[in-house]
Amino acid sequence: MHKLAVALTAWALASQALPDEAKPGAAARPTDIASPSDRLATFFGRTKGITRLVPASEVWASIHAGAGKYFVVDVRPAEDYAKGHVPGALSLPIDVLFRPESLAKLPPREKPLLLVCKTGHTESMALGGLAALGYEPWVMRFGMMGWDGETKVKAGSTEQDADTVHGVGGPVEK
Repeated sequence: MHKLAVALTAWALASQALPDEAKPGAAARPTDIASPSDRLATFFGRTKGITRLVPASEVWASIHAGAGKYFVVDVRPAEDYAKGHVPGALSLPIDVLFRPESLAKLPPREKPLLLVCKTGHTESMALGGLAALGYEPWVMRFGMMGWDGETKVKAGSTEQDADTVHGVGGPVEK
């Protein structure tokens, strides 16, 4: 049910924020699919509806090696980003992410985007919207909690014991 809600939200956002080349009558690129719903169907069909997770350790290894495998986009509020973020991440809070001036800051659609938030929830919502626009988004597992050092998390009911998320304890830029 959650995935359906994310997909519907993404479709609504994407249909309002289509870049010029994806609007009716505009010249389509060979990789473009006709509509946001077609893009979502293709994306979720290809990924089998499973969120594409990247562990923080892989992100850290890529940065440390200078590989730059992902274009990192931090979708948290600007004040949270200012307190610390993944090195090199671009701040595009979710409330402005789908505005044309924000979308213009993203790399070509073929470059994998890595979305980061505090816990993983907001980045998953952004994933659907960006997939509807033809991007190849990924999310960092557990968001910044996965990046920071060890964090106790309650992921289920209040009766559940807290789990420990072991982050990479990687550096943050401020």
